[in-house]
Amino acid sequence: MPNFPAALRGTAAAFAALALAACSLPGTAPPRVARAAPPPTDCKAWVGTDRDAEIPGYLLPKSGGGPVCVPFLQTANQAPAGYTGSDYYVDEFTDAKLKARWAACKADAACFKRIDAQMQRWLPPNKERATRSTGVVDPSGKIDPDGLVDLKQIRRPAFFAKAPYNEAIAQADARTSIVEFTAPRDAFERIDLNMRDLIKLRGWYIEGTGVDDGKGGKVRALVLFAPGGGGQLTALQHPDEKSYRIDAATGKTVGIRFPNATTETMGQRWYRENLQALNQAGFDVLAYDRRGEGLSGGFSDTNTLEQGEDVFRVLEQLESGNGLRLLTPAGQLLEGPAAGGRLLAGMKASQIPIVLGGYSRGSMSTAWAMTKNFSASCSYDMPTATCTPAKGLKNIKGAILLSSFASGAGYIGVSPDLGDRNLFLGGMAADHHIVFYPNSATLAGMDKWPAAFFGKGLWDRAETVEGTIAAYDRIRGPKEIVVARGPHSIETWPEPDLRHLRERMVVFARAAVTGADSVPGAKPWADLKQLIATTPDSWEPSSAPRPTGR
Repeated sequence: MPNFPAALRGTAAAFAALALAACSLPGTAPPRVARAAPPPTDCKAWVGTDRDAEIPGYLLPKSGGGPVCVPFLQTANQAPAGYTGSDYYVDEFTDAKLKARWAACKADAACFKRIDAQMQRWLPPNKERATRSTGVVDPSGKIDPDGLVDLKQIRRPAFFAKAPYNEAIAQADARTSIVEFTAPRDAFERIDLNMRDLIKLRGWYIEGTGVDDGKGGKVRALVLFAPGGGGQLTALQHPDEKSYRIDAATGKTVGIRFPNATTETMGQRWYRENLQALNQAGFDVLAYDRRGEGLSGGFSDTNTLEQGEDVFRVLEQLESGNGLRLLTPAGQLLEGPAAGGRLLAGMKASQIPIVLGGYSRGSMSTAWAMTKNFSASCSYDMPTATCTPAKGLKNIKGAILLSSFASGAGYIGVSPDLGDRNLFLGGMAADHHIVFYPNSATLAGMDKWPAAFFGKGLWDRAETVEGTIAAYDRIRGPKEIVVARGPHSIETWPEPDLRHLRERMVVFARAAVTGADSVPGAKPWADLKQLIATTPDSWEPSSAPRPTGR
């Protein structure tokens, strides 16, 4: 068993057998695509944010001649010699086995003390980030997310036209409705905190003009795009802001805390640029703050399984109007049946072509939504997990996963700060009814997904590039991986890489909704080294090769 004290492995195996009997993974995982083992690494290089470490890589040609070491984060968990299971990364990281390892850890005082301290950092309210910063720098747009909100108080795209922000998203104002959906509390809030009221999810619906179908016509289609952890749709970000500074003495990066005097939440400018690009390509775009953050109500922001279910709640409410309020671009407030059917291009939620997208934590909720739709919907956050059949919406055409976690808990990188996560993930689900990182159910069902796009930094702490390849290999329809020489936080990448990622994402989304067999212009590659070689010769600034090597 990976990353687990040897003395506890027998105990964990016993717990696993019992847990698997209670709720086994639905269906049979497909075999992995046969790929040769990755070529051995042949160099090491220093990377900055957010690793600040020397990691292995491959020597590759650079522009202007000569080789350069391009590093990447390797996978910590490896199948043991002689492993006889059907698929290690599916079989060994199920919900049942993650919970079993936690149960064994709880029985060992030293293990419990160490892992529980790590888990507490991720329990709501999430101590890793400030979750309510919208309106801190500029009071306009500040609301009480758990109160009765005047939707006119919520910032519209036009708000971001003013200097110094000057964001292109302002062009979408005349097409944007403010939307508010209704959702139940998640399992942690209901069971642990005895909260039983309803919450509201708020954001924007930007209407498109239709996607070029390549045949002289247009197809109305929707992209539902989920933000990353801490992401807030209408939070301010100064255009000159950086997410870190470099310490002059050590050369290491030091993260900057937000909000500060000019920026409420980092990364939101880049997030809105993605929404604008998709809308300019003709897509309707729906974006709302996750439960527990920004404009949306709720206390808990961490249960990505519940956030995946929210996708189907908002689609149903857009069609029926039940639980929906919307403020039209003309300022008309509609509610209930009067609001139902006003959006979705006049189609039903089961008709309009849909691409689900998400960044970082939003990739987790997106992966769960795809799993619920194409494989099964399982209550892994409940004391006894049960599964119901897949929702089966045939108009969901694919997924966009940026800085993804979608391949499950098995593909965590080699790093001292990451190694114990498989233990506390089981604890969050078993003891606190929160599914954070996906278990292997998402990976196991990807052969049923119609299409997928992956954007990935080479030293992404959330999921290794090897994990992204494992996910990619299961997709049977159009698919693409775009990689860059950077970390998990995509907003730190150089502008040319951001632009390239955005352009490829739009090409993929268009291919998915128009029924293309493949993604036009996707770069070919055959193994891990060749995929890494598709990166342009540009670097996240703190990680660019230094003359001294450090």
